[in-house]
Amino acid sequence: MPIVLSGTRDAAMDVLEDSGTTAPVQKNEDSSPASTRKTPSTTSATGFSMKAIDKNPTWKLELAARIIQRLVIKKLRLDNRTRLVRTALVERLQLEVRLGKGIRLMLCFMALFGLMISADVIETSAAKLKLTDHYRRTFELDKLNGIQKIAELKSYLRNLSAASNTMQVSSSSYFVNRDQVMIVSDPAFYEHSHYMDVKGLSFPVDAVEVSFLAWVQVDAGRRVNLLGRRLDKQVSSLSCWSWIYGPEMEFDFGAHDYGHLHDSHGSADQEVIRTATRAYHPPGMHLVVLVIRQDTVEFWQNESLVGHTKLSRPVTDCIGSGLEVGGSGLLLGMLSFFPWALGAAEIHEIYVQGNTLEFIASGAELFKIKETGFDLLHEQGTLRQSSAETHHHESQQSRSVSHAITNEVIYSLGESGHADDGEIRISDQVPELTTCPTKSAACRYIEGVSETWQMDPLSSAYFYDLLPPSLLGGASAGSLVEVHLERNRHAYSVASFPSSIGPVWSLSFWARASTSGFLIGKFHDPEHDLPCWSVQIEGDKLKLFTSSHEHRVLLAMVSIPEGRSQRDFAFVGTTLLRHFVIVIDELSRVMSVHLDGHQIGADPFRVVGAFRVDCPHSNGTYIAFAHRTPGSQDFIGQLQQFRLYANTVLNDSQILALAEASEDPKTGRKLRQCFKPGEIQDDGSFRDEQFHGCTWYAEMLPIAPQICLSDAVRANCQIACKVARPCFAPLKMAADVGMVWNRIMRLSTPLSTDSSDGRRLAGGSLIRPNHEKFKMCLAESVASGRRQASAGSTQGVSGSSDGLAEHIPALVMTDSEVIVKSCQYLEASRDPRSYVAESRKQSLRPADGALYLLHEYPGMFQNVTDCESLRQSIDSHCAFQVENDWTKHFDEIVERSGQLTISFWVRPSSPNSLNSRGEFTPSIQFLAGVAPPEVFLTVWAEGGLFPKVAAYFHTHNASSGEYLEVGTRLSLDDWTHISVTFGSKDAKGHSELTLVVNGMAIAGDFPESWVRSRNANFLEAISFSSEMLISPVEFRSTALHVSDLQSFHYNEHARMKRRTGPSRSDAERLQAQLMYSREPFQEPSFLVAPPILQQVRIQKSTECSSDAGRFALERMWEQALSTRCHLPFTCDADLKADPTSLLACGGAHRSRHDDDLAPKWFGQEPHVALAGDLEGFHVYTEFLVSITDMPVLVREDRALRTQAYIDQQTTHMAVQLVLFAPEHGIISEVNIGGHLDSGNVEAEYHVRHISSVEGLKLMAYSILGALVVLICCVVMFDTWRRICLQGFTSLCMTARVQLIMDIGIGLVVPAFYVVRSFQNAASGALVKDMLRQLLEVPWSADSLSYAEKEGQFFHALHDLEISLLTETFMHLFAFFVSWAVLLRIMQLTSAHPRIAVLINTVVYGIDDFWHFLILFLLLFMGFCLIAKTLFGPEHHEFETYGETLKAQFLMCLGSVPDDFGTEMEFTIYVVVFNFVMFFLVVNFLLAIIVESYLRVKQDIEQMNAEQEFFTDMGAVMFTLAKRWRHAWPKARTILRVLEPAVAKQHVDLALLKEVSGSWSRKSRHAFLDFYGRFDHIGVREQTKRGTYWDQPNERKNTKKATHNLEASLALSPALVELGRPSDAARDDALQHQFQLQRQLHVQVQELTALIHELRTQPKRTVLETRARDRDFRLTDPKHAESLHDQQDDGTQSGSNYRRLV
Repeated sequence: MPIVLSGTRDAAMDVLEDSGTTAPVQKNEDSSPASTRKTPSTTSATGFSMKAIDKNPTWKLELAARIIQRLVIKKLRLDNRTRLVRTALVERLQLEVRLGKGIRLMLCFMALFGLMISADVIETSAAKLKLTDHYRRTFELDKLNGIQKIAELKSYLRNLSAASNTMQVSSSSYFVNRDQVMIVSDPAFYEHSHYMDVKGLSFPVDAVEVSFLAWVQVDAGRRVNLLGRRLDKQVSSLSCWSWIYGPEMEFDFGAHDYGHLHDSHGSADQEVIRTATRAYHPPGMHLVVLVIRQDTVEFWQNESLVGHTKLSRPVTDCIGSGLEVGGSGLLLGMLSFFPWALGAAEIHEIYVQGNTLEFIASGAELFKIKETGFDLLHEQGTLRQSSAETHHHESQQSRSVSHAITNEVIYSLGESGHADDGEIRISDQVPELTTCPTKSAACRYIEGVSETWQMDPLSSAYFYDLLPPSLLGGASAGSLVEVHLERNRHAYSVASFPSSIGPVWSLSFWARASTSGFLIGKFHDPEHDLPCWSVQIEGDKLKLFTSSHEHRVLLAMVSIPEGRSQRDFAFVGTTLLRHFVIVIDELSRVMSVHLDGHQIGADPFRVVGAFRVDCPHSNGTYIAFAHRTPGSQDFIGQLQQFRLYANTVLNDSQILALAEASEDPKTGRKLRQCFKPGEIQDDGSFRDEQFHGCTWYAEMLPIAPQICLSDAVRANCQIACKVARPCFAPLKMAADVGMVWNRIMRLSTPLSTDSSDGRRLAGGSLIRPNHEKFKMCLAESVASGRRQASAGSTQGVSGSSDGLAEHIPALVMTDSEVIVKSCQYLEASRDPRSYVAESRKQSLRPADGALYLLHEYPGMFQNVTDCESLRQSIDSHCAFQVENDWTKHFDEIVERSGQLTISFWVRPSSPNSLNSRGEFTPSIQFLAGVAPPEVFLTVWAEGGLFPKVAAYFHTHNASSGEYLEVGTRLSLDDWTHISVTFGSKDAKGHSELTLVVNGMAIAGDFPESWVRSRNANFLEAISFSSEMLISPVEFRSTALHVSDLQSFHYNEHARMKRRTGPSRSDAERLQAQLMYSREPFQEPSFLVAPPILQQVRIQKSTECSSDAGRFALERMWEQALSTRCHLPFTCDADLKADPTSLLACGGAHRSRHDDDLAPKWFGQEPHVALAGDLEGFHVYTEFLVSITDMPVLVREDRALRTQAYIDQQTTHMAVQLVLFAPEHGIISEVNIGGHLDSGNVEAEYHVRHISSVEGLKLMAYSILGALVVLICCVVMFDTWRRICLQGFTSLCMTARVQLIMDIGIGLVVPAFYVVRSFQNAASGALVKDMLRQLLEVPWSADSLSYAEKEGQFFHALHDLEISLLTETFMHLFAFFVSWAVLLRIMQLTSAHPRIAVLINTVVYGIDDFWHFLILFLLLFMGFCLIAKTLFGPEHHEFETYGETLKAQFLMCLGSVPDDFGTEMEFTIYVVVFNFVMFFLVVNFLLAIIVESYLRVKQDIEQMNAEQEFFTDMGAVMFTLAKRWRHAWPKARTILRVLEPAVAKQHVDLALLKEVSGSWSRKSRHAFLDFYGRFDHIGVREQTKRGTYWDQPNERKNTKKATHNLEASLALSPALVELGRPSDAARDDALQHQFQLQRQLHVQVQELTALIHELRTQPKRTVLETRARDRDFRLTDPKHAESLHDQQDDGTQSGSNYRRLV
């Protein structure tokens, strides 16, 4: 009968599926047992024989059914034993889900983080760290932590300024030049001039343009020397150059090369330049500037031009390094020299900032002179040596003078003051006057004047002798009288004196006046100075007085004409007896005076109106002799032939006859003691026993007046010893004088570049070859004349009709080019009238005596006919100006007068001036024309055994010229005066040629003619052969006599000895370039902007926070005024007017919102800082170098010491340095800040960079940015997918936060890198633009004002600051984004328990952490308040709350303050704090962390699903491979089924079948097999026989059972059909199964609710509630247990139960 077994058929079919049988059993309804296919006899799996079955068909059917049933049951049991623990499997699947998702996101975020860091590394690079370290070392930034005082801060700022100078490429650290000098750098007060002689000190004062600058303070009206180089240390009045400050700005220069050689400039020996107006000198220190150019000098005071003067010649310097600095009463702040002309803009910049903006920006500094001990010793040694040399020289002179005086016969000619044989004294035997002035000591009459009326045989005029016989005491009339009547005054007897002298009269006398006084006078009475007339001789004046309206008045006065030597023609103090004639003409109302027979001048009467000079005699008339009434101003001296020519006007011939022919009546000698030109001259070859010549005696005469008492000396050196002086002669018609140069010139010839062409002296000096040593100096009018000829004249130089106009473009050529072109043109034309061609040399030569010189003296003269040599010899730097074009008409004047004088001085300038024998042998040629060459005078010197100085006069008409020579050797260390006269007269009146060398003269025949230039120029050029110093060459159209030239030589020689000449030639001076000594710049970066110093200040105020403070300030100020500012002392005006200048309290600093005007500081207005650390504050800005390097800044006429720039009122300061590293393209800003409070300083620094990302860096950054964006897109896609799959609202809070973080990171990071990529792409242009703005500030532009330059600079700094802020913000944003990504990575570590230790520890201990924080803050802040209150005033660590918190935090880490143990209270505080906070509270925190960690560790140990991290990672990867291979559903899908099935303890095929209907049995078996490998997931069960199911033998047992079943079914196919249930039975079974599933689902829901209630409510309450519910049978434990037991029985109900579960 059929067996109804629910599930049997399905089980059989499952067995067949598992057996793999492909040939199904064919159903045959018509078949019978007989027709059944027979199979071989075999034994079935049940152990019985199939033959027995075939014999009993009924039993066979029943047996077959039982066999099938047992096989099916066995298969079902096997399937049920292939089970997994549900909870373990769920835990494992959840781990795999979390790990898969977490690892995926972790890999994404780790890749994202790595790319971000890589991008930041590319952008920031290690170069920024290296640069920061370099700046830290260079600027000593680590020392900022040790700065605590303002003095230390100022010292650091000075060091910082010096260090920043080394970071400027063009600074003085790398471009060293000693030509721009800071002579005085520190303020100093000078009580007297200071001589400075520092080794190596030199600066080019003689450059094309120079400037001197000084900060000075001096009393008003005082005249002080600022700086100068004295010509002679012993002669302080003469300077090579000297800058003098006083009421009038003054600049003296040129004593070393003074060019005026005659007395026309008086005693001046240097040029003196003064301002036209008196300069206003404000009180205090101010800036003065001296700007010297080639032709002008400017005087500046502060920012104003106070004087602008034209220079007559350039300023040159002399040899020597010694300087004279300062003067009495001078406060000198700084003294500098600049080798260029400072402009108004630069002076303003210096006035404002202490230096030019160009210097500040480039880091250039003036070379500072620092006197060392060696320099002081050198200066003292120099002064001692100079003093010793002077003393030695004076001693030698004294010995020489003593020897010259004592070893010669001394005699007197009467100059000693004693009367000679012809001299008498006025006799005292003169009758006494009846009336005498009351104040006179004695009065005597002079009688008999009227009786002396006689005719003068020389003039044929009658006169009265005013020295009558009664006065002479019996001596011959006309004798010499010594007059000295101060105590024995004399007067003429009125009765014997002519009563009337007429309307015209003359006085003639010979006089030698010792003092000024009245010669004679007629007075109205003896007691009053009311003359009718009186004559006074005074100095160089003769005066005639009269009276008018009861007062004495000056009627007329005549003096020595200007330009005449006072020493030769003075009226008083002369040693000569001179002849005077005074002519008074009342008719013409004029007085004239004659000296030595010639009129010196005439003066009309100065009293208006008609009157008589002479007055009639009266009873009171008093006629005084040698004095005036009432007894004063006596004449002292000698008189002879004192005559009155009444009613006579002596004419010129009469006066001249008296002067020339008057004789002494006793000796018969002529009275004239002066000499006329040509009468005497010194013997220039004279030498005494000491080999002294007349020049030496002329120099010694002022020192030793008795030096010339020797007969030999007086006979040979009459002019030098002033034995005779020249007679006064009227000036002839003013001679035309032409000057070549207006100063001493240093003429130089270039050294040969090839040393083989010359010889060297013993000292190493190079002797130039002859063809290279010639130089030619041209007149500046040469080319202009030739240009005019080329432009207008058709007559060429050679006389041809074509001329030079069509051959020479003269209008665009220089002088030398014009001359060379002319020479080449004439050389080509071969004009026979001007040139003669030599047979061998195809060159040109002059046709006169120059050819003789070239042949006789080869190598000494230049062959100017060689055009190439001419071109090379022209030196444009020694060209001389031709004032008024005197060379154009001078030859006509000379030809008309027949006279000419050429005079100059020469001296060797250096060893190069000497020849190979060490002799000075120059040659000088004067050329009237160059093309063609026309030499009219040649002067040269020769050495050897017969030295000489020769002159050759080149004639024009004769075939040869005139030759003169003087046998002397030119001095090597002194000036030589050379004069050549043409047409001078000898004693017989014959014209002659004369050569005078240092007073030695030689005369020659007068030539018939001389060279005249064909181009109408008297002088075109001067050629010379040797280096030399030469004075201005004077051309005079008169012929000076030898005596005149000797006198000039004597007078000027002493001056010329002091004139050392310029230290450099004009060529060297004008062509010299100031070279720098350059050092290599090896820093990786450089400053692109000058450092800036900013500060925030509080206002000074007397309003303190306490009344005691205000009282103390006022009291201290009053005490200072009373004790320090009372007479004789005084204080500055600021202290007297403002109490805050002494002491002050501070107010509040100003912020951006302050509207009132902040006070000035250092003359600067504050401005609001728009960026940087001081943003929003009113800041004062200065260049750092102006404060650190300038000792004094003068602002608003006040000297401000930069040392006081930062003081107690400074609250904040900042120094900004901007640098650029070209190798890395990085702009860096080093910002050094400081906070100042009560004198304490807290300094810090920070460095910011802007890098230029270009080239490969930009490409790499772009690629990394693209990858970052791509990964963010992946993260965003994953986040979107999770939201779509799970829904946002269904997620827990943690998952929501994670999604929000992922969304934020996915959106923000790509946006940041997109923006950053664009910024990096533009970074190159941005950095370049910022560099251009900073580097192209026109610091040196004169067209921009100081404010414009400063504004442009600070605008560039502001743009840089904005860029730096943007860069800082972007880096800060990148920092936070990186931290966000890193935190997300840290959160993703919770995917695996092993690496989730950190997160889980924090989660477990979060509650304890919160309460610990409350306790910690309570205790920590309590200790902070105690420490700040008790120890803040004494310890820096607790000065502020911030410092206190920092110190306590360090103590929590184990440190102890430095002052621990010094004070009891402080020690107790430290001990208690460490015990409570360190030993207890901190360890509490450690305990909380340890406890949380142990809980996490315990959870990990209790968890069976996890393995080692990398093992689980491998297992996940392997699971993914298995899932792909076996087509397993996703783990989340499996979990959706397994997680709700809480009633089932195991997972089998049936349960897995519910996951997915399409999940194949084989795949499910593979799933169970794979996870069954885990020990904690697979099920191991015990049976009676032992281990019935061994998980590792699962596959083997399953295959064996299946094989047996297949064999049985194959033997009896009909059994399958017999065991197959009917359709009705199958439907009943399925319906029953559905009902069981519904019941199970309801029970599961009830069980879940029960579990929830047990968790949330007390267990007893739940049990009581459920007991009242009869329908809930699961609450009965017995029922539950019986239900559970049904799982293992073999009944149908048990099978169904297991199947349903």
